[in-house]
Amino acid sequence: MQLNAVARLFYSPRLLLSTRQPGSLSSVPSCGLHATATLNDAGTATKSVPEKPKRPMNTYIRFAQSIRSSLASANPQASPTDISKLAAVKWQSLDQATKAKLEEEYKREQAVWLQKNAKYLSQLTDAQKAEIKLERQQRNEGKVKREQKRMLKELGRPKRPMNAYLRFCAQNKPAPGLSKEDNKMQMKNLGMQWKRLPEGERERYTKEAEAEMKRYQEEMKVWEDKMLAAENVIAVRKKNVLLPPSPASVKAKKGGIPVVDSAPVAKPKKPTSAARP
Repeated sequence: MQLNAVARLFYSPRLLLSTRQPGSLSSVPSCGLHATATLNDAGTATKSVPEKPKRPMNTYIRFAQSIRSSLASANPQASPTDISKLAAVKWQSLDQATKAKLEEEYKREQAVWLQKNAKYLSQLTDAQKAEIKLERQQRNEGKVKREQKRMLKELGRPKRPMNAYLRFCAQNKPAPGLSKEDNKMQMKNLGMQWKRLPEGERERYTKEAEAEMKRYQEEMKVWEDKMLAAENVIAVRKKNVLLPPSPASVKAKKGGIPVVDSAPVAKPKKPTSAARP
């Protein structure tokens, strides 16, 4: 468990140890489903689901992609978001004849795609359909988690501190730019160093982690009260919330009226009918 935690730590932005290389898949646009792969007995990857026909780009995306490179060259300091805004402005001023031509190209490719996609779906087995459904569900769940993480960051939710072992690893992290294999060796070495660490040194990391956790818990209470007072209940009423709401937050949620716990009222028993003579 500790080894996996260190792996996530080293590849997180917190330590700036990204090993992403230029031209990574994160910068390549894609659409539709991708073919999934499994490992056979020989250890080589084999496709379990055939690749789905690629859906054609709609008229606007087709136009934006065609001018993106020229816009980027003319505006080298512009961010991808700025380039998209410039493309939207260009689209608004585009003449109707060019738009109609792009629309015809899209409809022609769309008709071909519909035929290919229908053939593709008819050839899928029940197991492949279930695999595609699971993949789509995982992507949706990942999107929801990313959106929730972004929302919590924008709302200023306190960041959970590292435990004693991760604090030790962070202070003894390897140099950035190492390969994945080198990072793996570094993680193993750090785990061995932690086991051989004197009790006094380990106690220091433990006390630092406990102090940070105490501070974090206090900040979480204040943050939760603030969120509930602002009616941002969705931000704190999740299963991963660390602490229950304090009485102040309950009072804010109930419109200023504190909740008083009362003893449970016993439910009256249903009278039984008298025995017949």
